[in-house]
Amino acid sequence: MVNFGLWIAYILIFACIAGMVLFPIRAIIQNPAGAKSLGIGLGVLLVLFLVSLMLSGGQANEKFNISAGQSKVIGAGLTMLYLLGIGTLILTLMSEFKKIIKK
Repeated sequence: MVNFGLWIAYILIFACIAGMVLFPIRAIIQNPAGAKSLGIGLGVLLVLFLVSLMLSGGQANEKFNISAGQSKVIGAGLTMLYLLGIGTLILTLMSEFKKIIKK
């Protein structure tokens, strides 16, 4: 009985993954203009990640069994998180100030 339940779970997970891959591809084919904005957004994130990767330092940490390369990627992820958070905060404040000024 447990084996049957696992197979159902595997089938459902596969169906969800297939849906997550196929539906965006279909949406891009139906609306190519949306693909342009998607490409711009992904390009900005890639550039931001590369800048974060260049800014992060890579020091090996034997205590946690982390190599210098892994440390550099972790540092880049944290730097990217901070930059995106600060950017979100700035854009939110700018939007609110524009609303106040328009009144």
